[in-house]
Amino acid sequence: MIRTDDVVHLAEQATLGGLLLDPAPFAEVEAWVRGQDFADPWHRMVWAALREAHVAGRPLDVECLGVDLVARHGSRLADIVRIHDLVACVPANPDARPHARLVVEFGVRREIAAQGVLLEAAALHAATNLEAQPLHAALRIVGAGYLVAGERWALANGEEIGHFVDQLPTQLKAGAASLELRRTADKVLNHGPALDRAEARSHEARLVACLASHPTAIAPTYAWLGPDRLLNKPWRTVYLALGEMAETGRTIDPISLAAAVLRTARRTGTAPDAAELRDAVAAEESSVPGHLRRVVAGDQLRLLAHAGARVLRASAANPGTQVVDLLETGIRLVQALNVLSSVMPDAVGPRVRRHATSLDEGQHRRGPRPDQPPVGPVTG
Repeated sequence: MIRTDDVVHLAEQATLGGLLLDPAPFAEVEAWVRGQDFADPWHRMVWAALREAHVAGRPLDVECLGVDLVARHGSRLADIVRIHDLVACVPANPDARPHARLVVEFGVRREIAAQGVLLEAAALHAATNLEAQPLHAALRIVGAGYLVAGERWALANGEEIGHFVDQLPTQLKAGAASLELRRTADKVLNHGPALDRAEARSHEARLVACLASHPTAIAPTYAWLGPDRLLNKPWRTVYLALGEMAETGRTIDPISLAAAVLRTARRTGTAPDAAELRDAVAAEESSVPGHLRRVVAGDQLRLLAHAGARVLRASAANPGTQVVDLLETGIRLVQALNVLSSVMPDAVGPRVRRHATSLDEGQHRRGPRPDQPPVGPVTG
């Protein structure tokens, strides 16, 4: 079975070898290829040497490349015998552009998938501290990364681009391209607590029980938390019953709720028993719905970020998934996380809220700009 890594390696060799034999399209290729697009570190070294030679006006040929690599890295790392492999891999037509598009495609795939770890780490921080400011910053960084990747991919394929990347603040673009930021996020995830699904189900039960004695909080909770997202299936039934009672304006008391849950359970097939329902509602009468909403939102953020990151990694590794579809999946994930994060305050305590740099409003040709999720805060 042919492997993705083998195809990537061949495309990188053909791109670099083609530019050595026919450097005419170098300026065009340089506009959309980045060093990190090359999976092989030695290929990244060659690309950097070719770029410097192009900028300096030096010839782009095999002999000059060998001299540059040895001067820059020494004989061992330069490994100039591999230059022969680059040239030998070039097909009859040495035009590097078709192969460079493949290099960009696989580089963009890795770039999109790698943003998932940043989302997971930011969701962990939000859930732990019940504040959304770092997550909002991460969403802007990841959104900017998707915007940059999308424009590079479009440019490589000769499509019109909106030039929204030019409007991004420099720091935002630097964050989107930062490997160190993603390494730090990976360390945070590895050393942070794993999501306890049993604890998440307990949080959901507490929130739903609290809503029974705070009916004005039901509609604001439904605005961001759909019943199908609850892990706790018995209490999902209670949540459904509460939503229907609130929507129809019925009075919510322990007896009426028990009757509504009984009817709803015929559809869902599960529900807490009457004693558990009564005791849980009584125990949460003095609880604050806003706090429990933030706790459950934190769990939901972690669940969504983890599931979304897994989907991105799997889709990016599947050559059958179109890059445009992969980008749209990433953008939808950013926007969904933004909806959930709106339940939390930007910061806990007396700190002054700092707003992000305002970017010009604009619509990408396929939808809203991912660095500016369009959803406002959820009230209540």
